[in-house]
Amino acid sequence: MRKKEYIVTIGSANMDVAGYSHDSLNYADSNPGRIKFSPGGVGRNIAHNLSLLGKASWLLTAVGQDFYGEMLLTQTRQSGVHVEKSLCVPGENTSCYLSLLDNTGEMLVAINDMCISEHISARFLTQHADFIHHASAVVADCNISEEALVWILENAGGVPVFVDPVSAWKCIKIRNHLDKIHTLKPNRLEAETLSGIALSGRDDAADVAAWFHAHGLTRLVLSMGGDGVYYSHANGEHGWALPVKTQVINVTGAGDAMMAGLVSCWVDGLSFIDSVRFAQGCSSMALACEYTNNPDLSVENVISLLEKSACLN
Repeated sequence: MRKKEYIVTIGSANMDVAGYSHDSLNYADSNPGRIKFSPGGVGRNIAHNLSLLGKASWLLTAVGQDFYGEMLLTQTRQSGVHVEKSLCVPGENTSCYLSLLDNTGEMLVAINDMCISEHISARFLTQHADFIHHASAVVADCNISEEALVWILENAGGVPVFVDPVSAWKCIKIRNHLDKIHTLKPNRLEAETLSGIALSGRDDAADVAAWFHAHGLTRLVLSMGGDGVYYSHANGEHGWALPVKTQVINVTGAGDAMMAGLVSCWVDGLSFIDSVRFAQGCSSMALACEYTNNPDLSVENVISLLEKSACLN
């Protein structure tokens, strides 16, 4: 790592309840399939993936003093993530994320109960300000309140802040604070929502990136689905990274793995394009696994995957 020894992720932690239909989902009937419970949440997933990539990973989140909360902290701790500074809130339910996936692995609909994330407040973060200031990098997800996001961006003390937009309706919290973000990783819809520019295809990506840089963003990593990833730096570096061929089993957690890859590479001092390509490898490994966090994720396995992908291309 460059100067410091740990990465701090600030964001959501929840119990993921995923229903996998054996066939095409019939919304008007009971569907045979499988139901799985696993620890999740954008922030928690990113922190978990960072640990799998060999980084000293800390998670600042909030859980309830209930069965799910205890299970989340225990399993996250067992995955190698430090959770000692996370918040346990009496009388609140731990966040839960319910998703339905069809037989192709595509998520069709989801419901989330994440009210407890409001307890990740500026007041809570102020208690850990010195710890945050001494991190190698800070990751924040837009499940937390705008107040908390603004506090992070204004009080990171020069530490680069990576932000995951989470969704189109949650990402608007950061629209007026892009100049304080080091790296933003939106998908097509999130980028359209923030910029107000339609992303009809590859030709529109440069215009969208220009808008973000004009509003102060340092690095944009724009996921464009089958078109791959468009990456752009305020210094003028930009380009396309083609998608990694993947047999998709589960899309949940792929973006979280990509963010972990970007942060890990930044801390290790890799170039922008190498970071993006490595992050795509992390995402590919997540897509090819039925679990939200692929237990086989490692630097070595990602490099091996990318080498095989290059041979196939």
